Amino acid sequence: MNSKERLHDYMNVLHGNNHFNGAVLVANNGEILLNEGFGYASFQYDVLNTPQTKFRIGSLSKAFTAAAILLLQKQGKLKVTNPINLLLEDYPHGDKITIHHLLTHSSGVADFTFSSEYWEKTMRLPSSLEQSIERFRNKPLEFDPGERMDYRNTGYLLLTAIIEKVSGITYREFLQENILNPLEMSHTGVDDGRTIVKNLASGYSVWEKVIQTEFVDMSIPLGAYGLYSTVEDLYKWGVALKNGLLIGEELSGKMFSSYLGGYGYGWFIDESTRKLACHSGDINGFTNDFQLYLEEDVVIIVLSNLNITPVGKISTDLAKIVFGETISGMERVAVTYDPWGLEIFEGLYKSEETELSIELKGGKLYVTIPKMYGAVYKYELRPLRLTGNEAHFKANFLNEDFIFEKEAHAVQFIDVYNRKVIFYRA
Repeated sequence: MNSKERLHDYMNVLHGNNHFNGAVLVANNGEILLNEGFGYASFQYDVLNTPQTKFRIGSLSKAFTAAAILLLQKQGKLKVTNPINLLLEDYPHGDKITIHHLLTHSSGVADFTFSSEYWEKTMRLPSSLEQSIERFRNKPLEFDPGERMDYRNTGYLLLTAIIEKVSGITYREFLQENILNPLEMSHTGVDDGRTIVKNLASGYSVWEKVIQTEFVDMSIPLGAYGLYSTVEDLYKWGVALKNGLLIGEELSGKMFSSYLGGYGYGWFIDESTRKLACHSGDINGFTNDFQLYLEEDVVIIVLSNLNITPVGKISTDLAKIVFGETISGMERVAVTYDPWGLEIFEGLYKSEETELSIELKGGKLYVTIPKMYGAVYKYELRPLRLTGNEAHFKANFLNEDFIFEKEAHAVQFIDVYNRKVIFYRA
């Protein structure tokens, strides 16, 4: 089986097991090996995902903001070494914070999107860019600029303000005129949450089954995490940046350089094995991953409108297939319910770090467990093998394994990254 066939087989197994909903593109040396949609853009209206489906891309937006800043430098309108008080007058500590610090998350500026108030209230309310900046403007610096890297959305909101101040037009207009139109990215834009965007997927979460995600007002994210795009447009974007077609080779080199904490300008840079520029992006109901192998000319883009999806693991697996490596744990799940007592598995289980609970409901087992950012999800455990002294279950929505002792005193949890954790019955 060649790499193209293996890529399709991998995704078909994932989708067949209900472990992926979204769109994927894989390219190698300019040849697109996989470009396909899976599952539903709208579960409500039974609209299928396609390669032309638009997804909110979350923090993949940061690379666009970084490129916009570099374009303004190319035009001679600013320098990344400029302190921001030259552009944003009277900003606290603006004489010590440079544009470079904002680009590399090393400014020390406090965030507001990690606070409970944001999740409970702020994200649901319309907010101008000025109002959003006002929420963190007067908070003390969390560390001296340049001391370390600490990932924050606020720096990229300040960069958005700088782009608007220097260019004299809105962030949306600048991107359209200087990036999207020149690269013919007609399916990409800044989502304001009010303009109707054709072919835009709806975002979902999971609680037993697929549910609507929490609402976020799209006036807030902007250049930090506010764009939408397709796998096909993002492929154009990655090729343009890698080849210096938009900002030139010298500035592309700066974008893809590794600074503090391994962050470049809008990209994480990993040089441990191959030189990889990558970034994940998530926003309510959406999660995405972009991997750009700079020397091998391999592009992996995974976009999902189901926020529990482990897109980073999927991207890494797809890259392994392209590079001829093996993938394990990809068996097809044929769900059959054994008549012997599933109720014996019910209860609370604890590990050293966290806990999970198992509930039998309507003849099916469900696990409740915290995931990324501590968010709690509840999803079905589907019997895979119920034999001897061992009961092996596969999770719905995720390629995870739960292996119980028959007496149910413990459960071995194997997550999507093949990490094993033992949970003991409380």
